[in-house]
Parts: sequence; C-alpha cells; structure tokens
Amino acid sequence: MIKDVQEGYKNKLKNKLFGLLCEFEKNGEWESFLEAIEIELAGVPEERQTISYLTLCHKVSMLRYLKYEYFRKTIFDCMNLLSKGDENGIL
Repeated sequence: MIKDVQEGYKNKLKNKLFGLLCEFEKNGEWESFLEAIEIELAGVPEERQTISYLTLCHKVSMLRYLKYEYFRKTIFDCMNLLSKGDENGIL
C-alpha cells in the first residue's frame, strides 16, 4: 500500500513539473506553479528527506534563474530523478 502511495505521489509531482514547463513555454503564470511545487516539497518531514529529495529541491529552487534551454533540461532531470527514486525515502 505504501509503495502505491509513493508511486502515485511521484507521478503527481512529475505531472506538476510538466505543467510547470508548459506554463513556462507559453509565458503563463509559471512562477506560481513553481512556488506551489516548492511549498509542497518544503512540507516533507526532515526524517523522510533523502539525497534524491535534496537534489530535487535544489534543482527546483534554481529553476527561476535559468534560461529556457536549461530550464527545460532541468525539468526533465527532475522528472528522471523522480522516476528513479529512492528505495526507502520520500522519492
């Protein structure tokens, strides 16, 4: 059951990241999407924070400073990180 919840959460987060990319590409309200993702990630309890989680947080927090080609690459890096995940952590 817990594995299903973790997989569901990772898929939800991947969809949010892809939505962020879509908003960025159409010059929409991408910053509010980004802030919502940052807030969600900040709510993870410290004891559940893995190396992959910390890597994801740092990449997401730097998105607002990147040019388009790096923004897009970083989004896909984050999605790949979520696909790999950690065996015993939040990701």
